[in-house]
Amino acid sequence: MVPEFDKSSKIAPDFSSFISSVERGVGVLGAECAIPVVLGPVSICFFARIVDDALTTHELIALLIPVYKTLLQKVADLGVKEIQIHEPAIVLEEVGLIASLKTVYPAILPKGPKINFVTAMDDVGKANYDWLISESNGLNILSMDFTRGNTLGLIEKRGFPSSKMLGAGLVDARNVWKVDPGKVLPLTDKLKSLGIEFRVQPSTSLQYTPWDLDREMQLDNHPAAQVLSFAKQKLDELVLLAQAISGEKSALDTHTAAWTTFHSAHTGSTLTKERIKHLKETDFRRPEPYKQRRPKQLVGVPLLPTTTIGSFPQTSEIRRLRWEWKKGRLTNEAYERAMDQHIAYCIGIQEAIGIDILVHGEPERTDMVEFFGQQMEGILFSEHGWVQSFGSRCVRPPIIWSDIQRPKAMTVREFKVAQDLTSKPVKGMLTGPITILNWSFPRVDVSRKEQAYQLALAIRDEVADLESAGCKVIQVDEPALREGMPLRTAQKEEYLTWSVDAFRLATAVAASETQIHTHMCYCEFNDCMEAIDRLDTDVNSIENARSDNATLEAFRRVGYEKGFGPGLYDIHSPVVPPIDIMYEKLSSFLKVLDVEHTVVNPDCGLKTRGWPETILALKHMVAAAHNVRRNLGIETQ
Repeated sequence: MVPEFDKSSKIAPDFSSFISSVERGVGVLGAECAIPVVLGPVSICFFARIVDDALTTHELIALLIPVYKTLLQKVADLGVKEIQIHEPAIVLEEVGLIASLKTVYPAILPKGPKINFVTAMDDVGKANYDWLISESNGLNILSMDFTRGNTLGLIEKRGFPSSKMLGAGLVDARNVWKVDPGKVLPLTDKLKSLGIEFRVQPSTSLQYTPWDLDREMQLDNHPAAQVLSFAKQKLDELVLLAQAISGEKSALDTHTAAWTTFHSAHTGSTLTKERIKHLKETDFRRPEPYKQRRPKQLVGVPLLPTTTIGSFPQTSEIRRLRWEWKKGRLTNEAYERAMDQHIAYCIGIQEAIGIDILVHGEPERTDMVEFFGQQMEGILFSEHGWVQSFGSRCVRPPIIWSDIQRPKAMTVREFKVAQDLTSKPVKGMLTGPITILNWSFPRVDVSRKEQAYQLALAIRDEVADLESAGCKVIQVDEPALREGMPLRTAQKEEYLTWSVDAFRLATAVAASETQIHTHMCYCEFNDCMEAIDRLDTDVNSIENARSDNATLEAFRRVGYEKGFGPGLYDIHSPVVPPIDIMYEKLSSFLKVLDVEHTVVNPDCGLKTRGWPETILALKHMVAAAHNVRRNLGIETQ
């Protein structure tokens, strides 16, 4: 939920619930241990959306200063000895950031408690670091991430004040691997040699890791189990690491032995290594450029073809069948027959509505990454390792622990079932390599680039198998392409280069006659539009229902001339827009896009929606497309 502000915004906070929680914490834990955590005002301003040009970030910060001053004083009056203020925005390269920090600190700080200023996700950069260590900001403890970026390098080059304590984020709170003594102890030795007073802590909140490895009974005999560490285990590691730093050298001996054993026994896949070693430039390039291959695709499908993004409602019946299958109460054959009935229903609905490019509905799939990860070698899953994704939605991220292979086709059977039921083209639905990587816990012993290439080869094999099975449209979703982009400008292009190459490696095997789609949703595209163009997809469908045409116009400005499927309606709302609203929206798209390259679709998949609203919304979408075709004089089939 991104807060929005404009010139008329009145800030009248009610922190009574938060203050009550702090009071309860002090009562239970004592003032020494109850440490309130507050999101800082600078981050709120830089992460918020200011919707009125008449309101500036500086003016918004001025509105927040008295609010925070009052809040922190109320917290201090409860007798706490330390307050954490989280300012994640400090790792960004934003104009005006330092000026905003200087305006806020120490203006909002109360007397009494020590102030622990917390950063995470990367180092803070040279300019921001110089402000952070300044004596005038009123900060007592500086908590920084040592698992990302180059925080140690900043400290070595620019020093660290003796008047402040360092909170050294040495235990990686964004991954599931044990501390490697061979990597972390040299860091602590360097900090000690510099004479810096520091305390050991996780790199950021432990909310990003699963809770307790001890609950994962099915992993007991897995080769990777000896080097895994979830949130509860990371707390134990903090104690062991502190003991090792204090002179108990044997405290981390079991960690050293575990990593040594793991690396010696973990050789990986020779086949995967050889495939990557012998990749050629042509493996990353479609047989023909877009303008030559597009006329060969989907001959007979009308202009402005209608389609959906992939998934259809996951009903309680589907969830019940999946639960019974997992519990062993349904055989594989019985489960497949049941899923085939749901596929048939999805095809029948789409045929009746008049959609042009169909999907099988994905009834057999759970999470879009989990489904593929469970069918690949080199990836393991926890049983109880849920982490928060957004809002109340939780996922179990895959754990990439070895070289990746796809032992057999993952989606071909369901595609064949669906395609046999219709004469219209059915899309093959795949998750792209970058999204699988970014929504997984990656390995720490090889680069993310190499892991992306391994995943790309697995998806490449699936693309080839789908094509051999007669699939003429294949969608490879990459919603997390933008999400995984580094925070530093200097690193962004490197990431986008290998990410684009991985996607092209996955899709370039397709013949010119096969139409490759991708889908991206709910992110800012402005700083990666050129990279999206370089993906060389035939159609890119994006979230656009809640936006004006600014995104489409921006893509045009960077020279994007391939197929586009801007979302016609918002699937996250139960409201079904009427036909005339969809008609107006689609007509507005065509003021920016060429009709020959425009595809009509919803914003995203329909997995979370119910059937009645889904059917009605798709009927309206198809009717709106027919009305636009009629208005343009386009013959429909």
